Amino acid sequence: MLSNNRVELTLIEKRYLSSRSIELTYQGENPIRFIPGQFFSIEFTYQGGTKARSYSVANADQPSADNRVLTFVITLVPDGAASEYFRAAELGSTVGINGPFGNLILPKTSPKRLVFIATGAGVTPFRSMLAELRSRISDDPELEVVVIQGVRNRDELLYADEFLELTQLTDNAKFLACYSREDADSLSSNELSGYVSDVYEDLNANPDKDMVYLCGHPDMIDQAVSYFDQQGFKPANLKREKYQFSLL
Repeated sequence: MLSNNRVELTLIEKRYLSSRSIELTYQGENPIRFIPGQFFSIEFTYQGGTKARSYSVANADQPSADNRVLTFVITLVPDGAASEYFRAAELGSTVGINGPFGNLILPKTSPKRLVFIATGAGVTPFRSMLAELRSRISDDPELEVVVIQGVRNRDELLYADEFLELTQLTDNAKFLACYSREDADSLSSNELSGYVSDVYEDLNANPDKDMVYLCGHPDMIDQAVSYFDQQGFKPANLKREKYQFSLL
């Protein structure tokens, strides 16, 4: 049973994934349960007050009953309270978490195709699903998986190598990176110059066989929901999670 009780975690690892993204790994004393795709609310102290921000779990491994570690990715926002706190956070520092929350999770039974669309750190909940996706592909080689990640340039891609590894398991898995500020002459076959919205029509999305997951910038979510609504998608096969940015 999932619990929403507050627990304290200690920072055990910290690394920059890009100039704008920090990966933070925390450990608790007791097992922490979650379903891949869910998020936690993190409480931290900043300038004498308590702040809270929500972050999706980015753990790469399949959740286990004795898991005590959670990994999160923080997008740095200029002058943001959370950005300043996590940028300065040292190993051994502690935060409080509440959760898990959210329904951006895989269905018990897979549709014919799973489509994941993300901007920036919105790809982290999909990373946490990779172990389960590998298992499902092994069980059903006909399962199609499409992951589309939108960022400004190649240096800001998150976990691209891991998503590309998924494409090595089956011809039915695809990963596409969309760059809004990358030189079009330097792109490979799984990259394009533009936005994730430029790919929607090429997906030929079908509500009878597809399930679409959206996570990232609010503007992207709103635009995507409008598009897929017009294609006949309903909440049951159009899942989304908005990333809200706050400086306070």
